[in-house]
Amino acid sequence: MDAILLVGGQGTRLRPLTARRHKSLVPVCNRPAIEYLFDWLTRSGIQRVVLALGLANEDLARCYPAGPRGPLELLPVIETTRLESGGAIRNAVQVAGINDRFLVLNGDVYLDFDFSAALAAHLARRADLTVALHEVDDPSQFGVAVCDADGFITGFVEKPPPGEAPGRLVNAGAWIFERRIVDEIPPGAVRVEETLFPSLVARRRPVLGYRFEGHWADLGTPARYLALHRALLGAANAIDPAARIAPGARITGTAVGPGCDIAPGAELSASVLWENVRIGPGAVVRDSVIADGATVGEGAILDRCVLGPGGAIAPGSRPPAGTIVDAGASYHEPHAG
Repeated sequence: MDAILLVGGQGTRLRPLTARRHKSLVPVCNRPAIEYLFDWLTRSGIQRVVLALGLANEDLARCYPAGPRGPLELLPVIETTRLESGGAIRNAVQVAGINDRFLVLNGDVYLDFDFSAALAAHLARRADLTVALHEVDDPSQFGVAVCDADGFITGFVEKPPPGEAPGRLVNAGAWIFERRIVDEIPPGAVRVEETLFPSLVARRRPVLGYRFEGHWADLGTPARYLALHRALLGAANAIDPAARIAPGARITGTAVGPGCDIAPGAELSASVLWENVRIGPGAVVRDSVIADGATVGEGAILDRCVLGPGGAIAPGSRPPAGTIVDAGASYHEPHAG
């Protein structure tokens, strides 16, 4: 069975973390996020993965060229113009010559559920489309599905206002397509979530909602990216062997990438450090993401901050909680009070 991985987005919601790398290459516990999807696809019995790439995705195409990757066969398909999810699926199917049902995954999710059970339900219910659904606490940032008593989807509500959602089951970005419905995707750059899906439901075509309890996370924003690490790590750490941790540094619930240098007396908690990050003596980093090549000076205190690639926090600084420092930029002004 084939899978199409939608990785053509620009990662704008993750900036400045994606200023210098594709969002699928953002590290999750020191591994590129896309590799967790490859692992799941392998466990799910997928043979070929079509990477639906955008025009500005050369770095991802270089990292994962056409050919075998373990048990998977990769086929990058690069768009010549921006196509959105619908156009990307249609283009990938045509270029790859997909003639049977297939799986589609959004490239900015982390998930783990029993795909064989989802496929069995899809076949048993004779669905044209199956949408994996996951329950979340706050559905206001997602597409919410409304299902009938038999599990078929009767409607979609895209990003309902807080407190007004018809439920908490959201589109998890994993869909099983019957090949025949690809021809029903409207032409041009369209999103299937806003065109094909509601059109099928309106015409009473069998669109199954498959609810799963396994782990799921959307990596679309720095806050969600950090929340995934909290869920995966808890109080444990993911420290790369090539990181240098000085005696007296205290680290809890944090991912530390290769080449990092953590000075004596530094305190790290519930944070993510990419490659080659330098944390000065006595610096404190809490609930923050520090991208590659960034520096936190001696005695600085960060709380819920995002520091872009090559960014710097001056010694003794205390940025307000929630501060975002762009790639290559510096923060010098200490927190007042």
